[in-house]
Amino acid sequence: MRRALSILLAVLAVSLTACGDDPQESSRVRGDTLTIYASLPAHGLEARAGAAAALGMRAALAEADNRAGGRDVRFVRLPATRPGDLTWDPGTVEANAERAADDATTIAYLGELDGGASAVSLPVTNRKQILQVSPADSLTSLTETPPGRPRAGPERYYPEERRTFIRLVPADLVAARRIVADLRERAVQRLAIVTGEGIADHELEGMLLGLIGPGQPRTITRVAAPNEDDDPESVADLVQELTEADPQAIVYVAADGARMRAATAALTAGLPGVALTIGPQVRSERCARALGRRAMRLTLAAIDTAGPDRAAVVKAAKAAGDRITACR
Repeated sequence: MRRALSILLAVLAVSLTACGDDPQESSRVRGDTLTIYASLPAHGLEARAGAAAALGMRAALAEADNRAGGRDVRFVRLPATRPGDLTWDPGTVEANAERAADDATTIAYLGELDGGASAVSLPVTNRKQILQVSPADSLTSLTETPPGRPRAGPERYYPEERRTFIRLVPADLVAARRIVADLRERAVQRLAIVTGEGIADHELEGMLLGLIGPGQPRTITRVAAPNEDDDPESVADLVQELTEADPQAIVYVAADGARMRAATAALTAGLPGVALTIGPQVRSERCARALGRRAMRLTLAAIDTAGPDRAAVVKAAKAAGDRITACR
């Protein structure tokens, strides 16, 4: 009888303790120091933009005397690229997110700068309720289902079923709608879409095709964009292929770089009179710095409002209002 009573009392004690737990307690960051991680390219096509974004982040943190929410704030920049990479590396980006997620002092993660890279890091940070602020990732599916891609919705990026992501630039869907509206206004019947190999490139192409549907233009030629590792002759081959296709307009969707600039220049010269539209590209260094600064300021303000609690910081950041900018 006494043993049964002891077991009952023990069970009641555990139950009462569980009922009294603060549901947000697990997301509270302990200690005197908070850490903000930033995942930015350090090599390749966006190395200078990554450095500029980091400068903006550090400047905003310095303005706040390296403090927020009554705590000291430590800033850790991690490279989203490896030496020799032209663009972000999925394994490196995932490792960056895992490092932040495994750090008990982490309060926020600033990244990614490259289009589509947040698709890798976001599920990792979301599992730990970490606020993720992207200065420049415009991948539409991070926040909504892209037209023409019904299976590419944002649900897959939020394993905890809570949105923890904020971006500072418009989603690519905005550019896609603008491009399609322009094609229809000019009554384009023959279109060529030149697409790079990145996640964001393919998603934007899919949205363009989905928005166009059965209407104008009637004929669409899809061509792979030369990448930075291709032989320089690939540019001449592209011009030849599109000359034979005889489009009235060309939409070029690929990452910025020497090959892209050479290709668009060659198309302008080789197909005079054909309208050429370039999709969302890498932001200028000036813009990257401004976006980095804004990302840090938004994050620090959320911490000041919410204190050292990950879930509360996410809520405060999301309540701050519209932060979208057309900075390029």
